[in-house]
Amino acid sequence: MITYISEAEIIEINRLSLEATKEQDKFLLIQPDDLRFIQWFIKTNFKKNTPRKALAYCISIIILHPFRNGNHRTSLLTAEEFLIKNKYKSLTTDKKDLELQKWRIIYEQDHDLEREFFYITNIEEKTRKSNEIKKIMDSEYGQTIEKWLNENFK
Repeated sequence: MITYISEAEIIEINRLSLEATKEQDKFLLIQPDDLRFIQWFIKTNFKKNTPRKALAYCISIIILHPFRNGNHRTSLLTAEEFLIKNKYKSLTTDKKDLELQKWRIIYEQDHDLEREFFYITNIEEKTRKSNEIKKIMDSEYGQTIEKWLNENFK
């Protein structure tokens, strides 16, 4: 049985990630509906493929940007917490996490993913939005993150 991350847990992950960088005053959930969509999206897709669902948490949080700050950190930390809750062992380090975070930001800038993410965020219809997120998951960007998760969680 798969154990999912709740909306409250995602909010707490964001809050803690901001506290860690002394940005707790910047905490704000700006898109609660997006958190509900993320829960629906992950629960209704990818069957029992736990690593794929972890990637879905990571990609959907960064695309939908439900928080004012800390979405990159929250997306990766949520994916990691999901894997740990589902009996995966972390082999990663803070240094490896930071390297992936830096790579993601540079890749997003170099490939103008912000525009693509903004486009997806504005899609109202659930199935269409889901399909667009899946395209990002299957892109070089998503495949690189998926490979990283698979290498760092066993």
